[in-house]
Amino acid sequence: MGILFGGLTRRDAARSYYLFSVVASATGRNAYFVMVAWIATDVSESASALSILLALGSAAELLTSNVGGALVDRFDRRLVCIGCDLSRLFLMLSTGLGFLFVDLIIVLYLSWTIFAIIDRTYSTALQAIIPSIALPENLRSFNSVSYIAMQAGNLIAAIVTGFTLTAIGRDLTPLLPSAFFILSLLGLLALLGQQPLFFSRHGSKRKSIRRLDLLPTTFALHSLKAIAVIYALIYAMGMLVSVLGSAYVIHELQGSALQFGYLEAGWALGSIAGCAAFLFGRSLWRRQSLLFHLAFAGAILSGFFVLRTYQFALVQMVVLGLSYNIARVLIDVRVQSTVPIGMLGRARSQIHTICMAIGLLAYGLIAVAGDAILTSEIFGFFGVLMVAVALFFYFRMNRGERVESRLV
Repeated sequence: MGILFGGLTRRDAARSYYLFSVVASATGRNAYFVMVAWIATDVSESASALSILLALGSAAELLTSNVGGALVDRFDRRLVCIGCDLSRLFLMLSTGLGFLFVDLIIVLYLSWTIFAIIDRTYSTALQAIIPSIALPENLRSFNSVSYIAMQAGNLIAAIVTGFTLTAIGRDLTPLLPSAFFILSLLGLLALLGQQPLFFSRHGSKRKSIRRLDLLPTTFALHSLKAIAVIYALIYAMGMLVSVLGSAYVIHELQGSALQFGYLEAGWALGSIAGCAAFLFGRSLWRRQSLLFHLAFAGAILSGFFVLRTYQFALVQMVVLGLSYNIARVLIDVRVQSTVPIGMLGRARSQIHTICMAIGLLAYGLIAVAGDAILTSEIFGFFGVLMVAVALFFYFRMNRGERVESRLV
């Protein structure tokens, strides 16, 4: 229970402050995502606006992810997170003011693009802190607890934001994520006061950063390439479901903002269940776990095209959330256990660069297609692609060709 509620030691206190920040930040982030996705769909009456949002955010992250990773490896990671929280807070307030005086779609495009850059740097820094406050043998369990905390925040945001959009309208909605980013900031300031921390000693001998490390095409960690591609497809699936889910609810299910919030809550509940499984069933995770979840999530995603009902969509969101977050825990443990602590920021950002490259291609195609393709059809096509890639990797492995030394 010390991991969850703290104890008498500095490390227990650090873990408690860390998890508090995770919950608060995740609540603010998901509240922002739900807000933007719903308002963009409602105002534009088109799914193409969402695909443009996704493409803008992905392009921004693709070009700047490695820069953020380099910053994480150069400076105190807690200070990087604090700076990002202050930046996100200012952005939320600016977005709210922009709603009053500027075209809503333009405000959302600018806000989403800037937020993507800030939030990616924050997430990289937050993940890079974990090996410093958790022992190597506890990485899997603490990552699981961390993701449970994150999804608890997502669950809170999904319910509260849907209600807020219905009750007070969109102009005041940016105040909701702002409040949670303030709470995240307070948790990080408390974490900063925990001196000296384990990661302070390990972070002092980080390798110098080359200019090449800042390029979005750089991927020096060749052993992680296959895992990165698989994870990128799973990550892109998560973004598609989270953002295009609003278009699916509005245009195909004729639902409300509250129902969209319930779908997001279903995703969060499934995610919590998936992360909790790591705490009780260690023997479940085999070598091909990521491959299995790539194919499994693809098959479930394709189901949106087959059966279009709200009840079925709710079940799908729970299952997809479960599979998605199991895959995220697997990749994070793999990276944290094999990459030197001084390179974690760059390693995580390099993997995310591949995520954004694949995601940007997918979102670009959706933006070009516009409203000619239904949201359920997009889900179906992408799900088939995920299954096809999983089969490709599986048969290459069976022929004895080494795709990856270990797929977690």
